[in-house]
Amino acid sequence: MKILFQSRVDLYNPRGGDTFQIEKTKSAIEKLDPNIKIDISLNVHEKNISDYDIVHLFNIDWVCETYMQAKFAKDHHKPLVISAIHHSYKEVLDFENFARYDIRRIYNLIVKSQPLRDVGKNVYRSFFNRKKLYPTILQVLMGIRNQQRKILRMSDIVLVQTKQESKDLITDFGVSDFKSELVVNGVDADIFNNASRSPFQKFFMEKYSVDISKKKVLLNVGRVEPRKNQLNLIKAFEMLKESQSFDGYILIFVGVLSERSPEYIYRFNSEIKNHEDIFYVGALPQQMLASAMSQDGIYVHPSWFETTGLVSLEATLAGMTPVVSGDRVKEYLGDYGYYCDPKSPESIKNAILKASESSKNTDVLRKRILREFTWDNAALQTIFVYKSLLSKSK
Repeated sequence: MKILFQSRVDLYNPRGGDTFQIEKTKSAIEKLDPNIKIDISLNVHEKNISDYDIVHLFNIDWVCETYMQAKFAKDHHKPLVISAIHHSYKEVLDFENFARYDIRRIYNLIVKSQPLRDVGKNVYRSFFNRKKLYPTILQVLMGIRNQQRKILRMSDIVLVQTKQESKDLITDFGVSDFKSELVVNGVDADIFNNASRSPFQKFFMEKYSVDISKKKVLLNVGRVEPRKNQLNLIKAFEMLKESQSFDGYILIFVGVLSERSPEYIYRFNSEIKNHEDIFYVGALPQQMLASAMSQDGIYVHPSWFETTGLVSLEATLAGMTPVVSGDRVKEYLGDYGYYCDPKSPESIKNAILKASESSKNTDVLRKRILREFTWDNAALQTIFVYKSLLSKSK
């Protein structure tokens, strides 16, 4: 069986959650079934498409190239699968209206329509990537929502990570005549389960001369950018320090600095400089990240929107109590997570406080993650979709 993976032409610059999902899915499938060969092509018109049994697209939210790839696949009578990786437009709109910085704040005041905002972003990106130019012109003529609806209808199977994602696709695009299958998000169990605390403790001592083995940690991981909401987390942390029951905690941020949000980065760096108990350590390799997540403390992820929030699963598996935002992640964390409103530092504060006072044992959740939410399981579910699709097309 030969599968062709396709997505946006700028998949590797900038890398995103879709990049990670494509790479991990490919690796896990080929490990489980050596008879399945997967190639990745970002070409709009893949000249060797006749060599493949199935075309698998990723990411319906940024469909400049994906629409053309889908149409080309169907023109060549290929079974078509898409991993939607779709974000709730209600959550996206909240973010666009409440948490924009830099030139995008002005842009959003001028452009009120979210579909036009999305097309405008693709127009801007096409100035710097000529491969996006023609797909963007086509999108301007057709409309981004029209392209997204057509992709849903062209696809033989739409893969979603949660039941809520499937509902959001129906609500956001007004299309219900598509078939969806659930394929879970996955964690690297070998890395994040039973990670050692000592490597990160040693790293932190060498860098800051702080013994975090004697501290409790609030940890946040992700690109430092408005969407990830680090500034509201800092506000919540400042409020928490006024509570007598919340003592001995430090706040640690892990991740790269966004190149697209200079105002936000300036504010973030200013906060770091003005607080002795808030630290930014930059990006970490996975083994060191797992060690950071194994520290005694709480993982806080008050992002404006996510598909499921993979990093929250990783932190929970490593041993932290999760504080998260959004409805979808509830399907993974259930009653073991603590939930907050990203717009409200007060809500973030209250969720962290509840987590710090909780006596819940997260071992049950960790066992569920190991049982259900791994890349091997995601690969098995995807392979089942491929085989069922090919059996029907014979």
